[in-house]
Amino acid sequence: MMKKPNPCKNFILKPVVLSIHLAFASSFVFATSSATAGSTENIQQYAIAAGDLSQALNQFAVQSGVAISTEGKALTGLTTKGLYGNYRVEQGLTILLQGTPFTAQPTQVGYILIGKNDNDKVQARDMGQLNPIDVTARGTANGNVTQLPVITVNAEITDASADQGYVAKKLKQVGPWGEKSLQDTPYSMSVMSSELIENTVSGDLDQMFKMNPVTQSSALTTVWGYPVANIRGFSTSAGIVDGMRLSSYTYGLSTEEIDRVEIMNGLTGFMYGAGNVGGTTNYIIKRPTQEKLANLTLGNYGNQQWFGHIDLGNKIDEEGRWAYRFNAAYQNGETSKDDQNVEKRLVSGALDWQATDELLLQVQAAHKFWRVDRPDNRFYAQGIDYWPKAYDNSKTFSPSWTYNQTESDRAGINATWQINDIFSLRSAYLYKKDTREFVIIYPIFTPNGWTMYKPGKTTPYDTISQGVYSYLDAKFNTGTIQHKLTVGFSGDNYQEKKYTNSYVQDIDSAYVTPSRLTADQLMSLNSPNFSTNYGTRYKATDNTNKNIIIGDEVIFNDQWSALLGINYTKLNVKSYSTSGAVASGYKDSAVTPTFSLIFKPFEQLTTYASYMEGLEQGSSVPTTKNENDEYLYNDPGKIFDPYISKQYELGAKYAFADNLLLSSALFRIEKANSYEEAASNGKLTLNQDGLQIHQGIELTLTGKVTDNLTVMTGGTLMDLSVDKATNANLKGKKPVGAASTLAKIYAEYNLPFIEGLSLTGGVYYTGSKYKNNTNTQKVDGYTLLDAGVRYKTQIGQYPTTLNLNATNLTNKNYWSSEWQLGAPRNIAFSVKTQF
Repeated sequence: MMKKPNPCKNFILKPVVLSIHLAFASSFVFATSSATAGSTENIQQYAIAAGDLSQALNQFAVQSGVAISTEGKALTGLTTKGLYGNYRVEQGLTILLQGTPFTAQPTQVGYILIGKNDNDKVQARDMGQLNPIDVTARGTANGNVTQLPVITVNAEITDASADQGYVAKKLKQVGPWGEKSLQDTPYSMSVMSSELIENTVSGDLDQMFKMNPVTQSSALTTVWGYPVANIRGFSTSAGIVDGMRLSSYTYGLSTEEIDRVEIMNGLTGFMYGAGNVGGTTNYIIKRPTQEKLANLTLGNYGNQQWFGHIDLGNKIDEEGRWAYRFNAAYQNGETSKDDQNVEKRLVSGALDWQATDELLLQVQAAHKFWRVDRPDNRFYAQGIDYWPKAYDNSKTFSPSWTYNQTESDRAGINATWQINDIFSLRSAYLYKKDTREFVIIYPIFTPNGWTMYKPGKTTPYDTISQGVYSYLDAKFNTGTIQHKLTVGFSGDNYQEKKYTNSYVQDIDSAYVTPSRLTADQLMSLNSPNFSTNYGTRYKATDNTNKNIIIGDEVIFNDQWSALLGINYTKLNVKSYSTSGAVASGYKDSAVTPTFSLIFKPFEQLTTYASYMEGLEQGSSVPTTKNENDEYLYNDPGKIFDPYISKQYELGAKYAFADNLLLSSALFRIEKANSYEEAASNGKLTLNQDGLQIHQGIELTLTGKVTDNLTVMTGGTLMDLSVDKATNANLKGKKPVGAASTLAKIYAEYNLPFIEGLSLTGGVYYTGSKYKNNTNTQKVDGYTLLDAGVRYKTQIGQYPTTLNLNATNLTNKNYWSSEWQLGAPRNIAFSVKTQF
């Protein structure tokens, strides 16, 4: 029973020691106690589930950045209806505390909970995320407190920033599950933040995949115009944007507009439907801010690649119901590869509108132009049983007349509606169109040296991707068990529109395809005279992926919980002839389940076991032609049957501290085996035979080992094999392109004797792999070294950050994949000023 204060006396506290953990999130910073929390006018977006009041207040403290003091025992057994939407701090607290015996009163350092009936103040308890602050009250001789000391609070950012050791607390979007805690998500996941991208001066995402301990960097962006990575031994290049699956490649996305990259290792069939066996990369686009943001970055991505980037954001109206974000960037110049030039132009914007307290509408749009002259090559082999050592990485081995160009447009809309205390609705639509054209050569290594297919020009074609989802969430209890039931649908459509002459040849019959060349001679080939007769446009491809999803997040108690779900996936795949008739295709559907059991023996440790299935689209045979208008592949346009992939996983995540997380996982993935081989008729044959089995262990450690030392380290060790193949030569062989071993470390050290100065660097090892399915062509492994420096200072009144990053310090020549060469030594630098 709480005691009522004596109204005839001043409020008195006996001397106490208060240990207050203050929460911080987003852009709030408490410098001193000179302003009360109650004066905060900013509107903040909240997503707090109904349930235990203590847990809800803890989430509110994290999301709002406001300290909340109360006594833990006083909240025992109390629940809340939750909070969804955009609110001021006091509004949010009022809603959370509805139906409880408490109200919130502002203090100089946050809020304190007070009994509604007797106004008795409750002793303070920690509710936040900062380090403990011991505060001793000063008392008089008779033991009464007359004054509390001024408290200075240093807030900590919790969004995977450098100050937090790049540890992310929350995942923005995990498919139908929505936003979740990274530690408590029963999947192997990692986050690469925009600050890490900036601090490594990365003009594309190749550097991120190289640094991530459990991803294998594959083809450079300067090959195709989009990043390619291997996750658990499987290639991944299709994109997830803000949780929306698109079947197209990730053309059109740019590092300057990305807030973070959330990488999920392993099968994602329940979340996104067909495809992405090894994992997915979810690109989270920067969203509007409630505080003024004005950053200007100037620099150089290497050699002569000068660039400029402006990032703006703020609320539009006084209440903050309207807010915007705008990014623009330009890059142009020669890369660290001889005579290779990259040009990039980006304009990207986002707008938020809090239409009502319950309804949030968000829109985004972007345009990007990207072109590389003298793109990196894709190297083939024929008639050999080995693969040569890596050639000079500073050369592209492409002639000067080759190029690769993409122009992209993207637009989307999101809506979040908190219908009532139980139901909420999440819906989104995304459209992306990429217009591509390129001229590249196809070098072939033979016993007599290098030759190639006669060069041709891929005429301009469009890839159009559209994605949509709508999920209804319901939060309710069955007895003491809490549920978040999600039902809904998602889907995407992918179309290619081409010219009937999609691959035009040289019109000069005297052009002779060269042979017996050295690799260097590939760069001095004469330019063909390409035909300008493109023909007429037609729809070449139309693929649809539809998913009906039911999922339940079940919380049994403080230690046990589960994620259960099923996905009914339906595929409709079609390819068309130039006449408009369906040339090949199929329809198929399947119900694929997932379930995860989560056990938290104590707060810092999360363990889990999970199982997932996914329906995978069968491989498609390319329709590329040679100089005689003959197809380069046997059975052009053929589409193989779809198949079911399976994954088993055991994992554990342990938080040594608030900003130091250890993650581990044991996994096994079973997938249909697909590979290319040279046929006796001189053409390539695409086959689908046998079962790829990838099993192994992943281990990562991310965060601050000490106050001054940050690490991001770990690796993968896999056993890779092909089983159940009808071709006896394939059984027991390693799948093509997958390295069995990854071991990496990236570190930052803040020099304690020079404020603002940090040394950075990394060592990255990738093991050997094979180029062909019979494992006679072995591609050597490699180790790369990086080093850099960062200096944070203030020039006048403007915070300024200077970054310098040198990659591949030893200038090692290596094959980044079974098809492509790697990147040479590169020195990039930037200056970022906050206005």
